[in-house]
Amino acid sequence: MRIKTLTIYGYGKWIDKTFDFSPEYHVIYGKNEAGKSTLMSFIHSILFGFPTRHSALLRYEPKGSSRYGGKLIIDDERFGIVSIERVQGKSTGDVKVLLADGSTGSDDLLHKIIYGIDRNLYQSVFSFHLKGIEQVEEMTKDQLSRYFLSAGALGTEQFLKRSDQLKQQANQLYKPTGRIPEINQALKKIEAKKASMEEAKSKNTQYLDLLQKVENISREIDKSEIDKRTFQKQIESLRQVEQNWESILEISQLEKDIEQLNTSGLSENGLYELNHLNKQIEEIRKEILKLQGTLKEFQKEYEPSKELIMYQENEKNINFLAIQLESISDMIREKMFINKEADRLQQNIIKNKVQEGLESNEELSVALSGAERNQVDQWRVEYNEVEQMLTTLKEAQFQVEYKKESLEENIDQLEKTLWSNEKFRKEEEYHDEIKNNQQNKPTTTLEIIFISASIIGVLVTAMLNLFMPWASFGFVFIIVGSLISSLLKKNRNQKKNQDFSTYEAYIEQKEMRRQWRQYLFNIDKLEEEKRSNQKERDILYHRENNILEQWINFKKYKHINTSIELIDALKHEDKMIVLREQGNELRRLRKAALELEKDILLKMEPFKKMGNLFSEDDTPEQKVNRFKNYYNKVKEEKNHLQQYVIESQEVRRALNQLFENEKEYLVKKQNLLQEAGADSEDVFRHLYGILKQKNEKEERLKILKEQIPAESVENFAFSKEEIENNRVQLQEEINKIKEKIKMQTEQKIKLEINIKNLEEGGEYTALLQEFENEKSLLQELVNKWISKRLASYMIERTLKYARKDRFPETIKDAERYFAYLTNDAYKKIVINNETVWVLTQDGNYLKAEELSRGTAEPLYVALRLAFIANIQDTIRMPLLIDDGFVNLDRNRRARMYQLLKEISKKTQVIYFSFDSTSYKNLEENQITFLTNEL
Repeated sequence: MRIKTLTIYGYGKWIDKTFDFSPEYHVIYGKNEAGKSTLMSFIHSILFGFPTRHSALLRYEPKGSSRYGGKLIIDDERFGIVSIERVQGKSTGDVKVLLADGSTGSDDLLHKIIYGIDRNLYQSVFSFHLKGIEQVEEMTKDQLSRYFLSAGALGTEQFLKRSDQLKQQANQLYKPTGRIPEINQALKKIEAKKASMEEAKSKNTQYLDLLQKVENISREIDKSEIDKRTFQKQIESLRQVEQNWESILEISQLEKDIEQLNTSGLSENGLYELNHLNKQIEEIRKEILKLQGTLKEFQKEYEPSKELIMYQENEKNINFLAIQLESISDMIREKMFINKEADRLQQNIIKNKVQEGLESNEELSVALSGAERNQVDQWRVEYNEVEQMLTTLKEAQFQVEYKKESLEENIDQLEKTLWSNEKFRKEEEYHDEIKNNQQNKPTTTLEIIFISASIIGVLVTAMLNLFMPWASFGFVFIIVGSLISSLLKKNRNQKKNQDFSTYEAYIEQKEMRRQWRQYLFNIDKLEEEKRSNQKERDILYHRENNILEQWINFKKYKHINTSIELIDALKHEDKMIVLREQGNELRRLRKAALELEKDILLKMEPFKKMGNLFSEDDTPEQKVNRFKNYYNKVKEEKNHLQQYVIESQEVRRALNQLFENEKEYLVKKQNLLQEAGADSEDVFRHLYGILKQKNEKEERLKILKEQIPAESVENFAFSKEEIENNRVQLQEEINKIKEKIKMQTEQKIKLEINIKNLEEGGEYTALLQEFENEKSLLQELVNKWISKRLASYMIERTLKYARKDRFPETIKDAERYFAYLTNDAYKKIVINNETVWVLTQDGNYLKAEELSRGTAEPLYVALRLAFIANIQDTIRMPLLIDDGFVNLDRNRRARMYQLLKEISKKTQVIYFSFDSTSYKNLEENQITFLTNEL
């Protein structure tokens, strides 16, 4: 069963959507909340019904549509293309199933299509996510076996649940090591009662003796009852003889009559055999007449031709020529074949010469010796080396030219912006002076500060020393004059600066000049490299010309075509070798053809004696063909004559066989009559009339014996009086037995009364009664326990017979899958009653719970996939997986995807994922992309 299309009317976020799936591996890719889980739930709901409102499962009722539901289109190997539609209705929805032939159905038909499984079984086997994978970790061997049984025999889940209930109820009654169960407690009580009873029994030996006597009397009474029944049976037999006396008399008379009719020599089928023989003899005689007429017609059919008469007159010579004919024909065919091969070879030689640039009639070059081939090969190798070195040097020269051009372009660009040498020199002097002035600037500043301070000091002094005013003012005048002179000099320098460039522009020009000089230096180096390269190339050109000159001289010496290049010289020589061999072969073929021509003419000499068959201008081939036609015609006529002889012989043999058969059947008929003691056919038929009477009497005897018991017939040996006397005697014996039984019964009653008195008066009786009561109660409990255990066992045993034992094969497949997923890191899986173990590559066993999460999950996936693979003959449902491998590393996840692709060849796999590597290397029709937008 494979899902082809989903059509959603309304389900969760999906409204009026259609999704197509590929028949094998299909990936539904989308980020979180893209609707992957909704699609997975939709498939479950269409197949198994919408979840009820009280269910823990989400119903995904659409909020933007009044329509709820949709349909699946599936391809099933049993039913073909099937449409399954489910819409809102009853609690789980109304379902409609449409088959390929137009027939429809509902839940019952859908139940058959999905193999009778329910939602729980499907989700536990074919539909899972990460948590579903981890659930396998908790299973023991018995649980796994039950898991296989539940899915391996369809419709058995309720039986298995009932089996578990019965086991649980049986365990409540009895457990081998339990104390609380009822049977365990009852056994303890019985053991205590038995010990008490045994103690009381040892004190009551008289009681045991009485019991033994009662038992002996009971056996005697039973024996007397058997004897009584035996005699009563004999009386009944005698009574039946009296009742069937007349029929028994008839039986006796029939047996006497049958004995008197002696038909011992007659078989049951004798009359049938006689009729059959008469019929066969009549048919044989008709066939004899028919074949005799055929033989007469054959004799009129044949008359020999002139060619045959000629053959018969010259048979010896013609047969001799016919013997030679095959040899001559072979030689002619061989000559034609050789000529054809020679022509083909000649055309091939011409074609190869043209391809090598030779004329069709041009002589081939002289073959090269081994030393000459080595010399040519040495030239070729040396020439190739020179060519390679020249190519390398040319490329280097090109690189040098390219670098030089690039440097020259850079120099041209720089020279456009460079200052002249005169301007650069002035700028350099100016900026050097500026730099020196900046170094002296701190002193000037100090002077200004000093002068200012002096002025202030003088003024203060003048104010304090009024007796020296003129001296102070003179000093001030000098200082002020110096200050003004300094300020004027500074103004002149600022005016001069306006005629020069900035320091940054000067530094930029200085750097550009440094680059310009470096470019010139690099160009000089490249020129030197170019000159050196040219010298090396000149040397190589000289070597190359020297090699080519030697090759040209060698070609003239060996008569090699001038167009042959050195690099192709050995290839050309190899082709010349082939052409030389072909030329030798052509000459050999032409010579062989001439020799065959002579042999043919020699062998054709005897044909001159048959000159009337040929003309003078006929070639050997034409003569052979004419003779063949004549000889074949004669042979055909001879075969026709031989066919006549064969057919007539066949007819004669058939006639002789029919005569023999007729004789054989007549002998059989005579033997049949003699065995019956008859000398004629009429007497034979009379005897079989008597046999018929005997058979009728035997049939009547059989019917009578079936109506009357066999013992009645046996008692017929007595007369009626003897039968009556025997019956009376038997009745008397019965009466005596009855009297004996009465006496024994009375004796038994007396003994039982004594036993009863002992029981009522002693402890043993009470204990025995209590013991028997406990035994009875225990037996009831045991019967109840056995019935429940037996019922549980029979349910599981029956279900096991109803399916194959898949457990071993499943474990084998799981081991193979697990080894592949872990790159052969683990070799074996062992499941005991409690734990799942795995065998590592180095021979160590590990429990499943000891494995890392990234190893345990492939183990459980391998078990589940192996289980699915082993129930293919029972259930074929799509496998749905919702991002079950997020904990695996990249390599194991890639192997898991590859394993799913392999599984999908037999079981459709639909993988819901947000992993972008899940659809790697898939076709476009194998991927469905979901977005968060509706």
